[in-house]
Amino acid sequence: MATTLSTIESYMIAEGLKYSLNDDYIRTSFATDLYKDQDGDSSVFIIARIEEDGEYFKLMAPNLYHYPPDGPNTSEVFRILLGVCWRSKLIKYEYDERDGEIRAIVEFPLEDALLSSRQFLRCLNGLVQIIDEYHAAIATAINGAAASLDEAEEVADNIRKADRILRAAGIDKSTRSADPGGIVRFEE
Repeated sequence: MATTLSTIESYMIAEGLKYSLNDDYIRTSFATDLYKDQDGDSSVFIIARIEEDGEYFKLMAPNLYHYPPDGPNTSEVFRILLGVCWRSKLIKYEYDERDGEIRAIVEFPLEDALLSSRQFLRCLNGLVQIIDEYHAAIATAINGAAASLDEAEEVADNIRKADRILRAAGIDKSTRSADPGGIVRFEE
């Protein structure tokens, strides 16, 4: 049983996700906490594809970064990108040596299996989370400095802790306004 774009579209609908359907792929985007694209927007756009007559699945975030093929910090950039691949196990980063595009991708063969909703959502959520989590280290390396994956993980972990505290306090991060007094107080 081959997986189709219609299958993935049904998963997106079931989750209430916004997307656009094109001839051979589905495009969606997600807000990010740390990752900023080249225009400074806090979002990442993602493409889902089914290839080889439904036997191969790809989920990619193209054009995340650009780094010139003859850039001065090439070894540090590639050390960080490969380090993320080592630590995450889910995604890999790809580099186009012709134009310097760096993208993140999750891909695997399905052969005769149907891609499940749970598999798709894990790939989708994981891709966005990993891009966001390691953005600081990748951006630092691209900008010419030594970068730390441990520091990037620590920053991302602190943001997730703050989000949990806000949720526990009943505060919706997406709709909250600035605290006029500059202090948020949590009382027991």
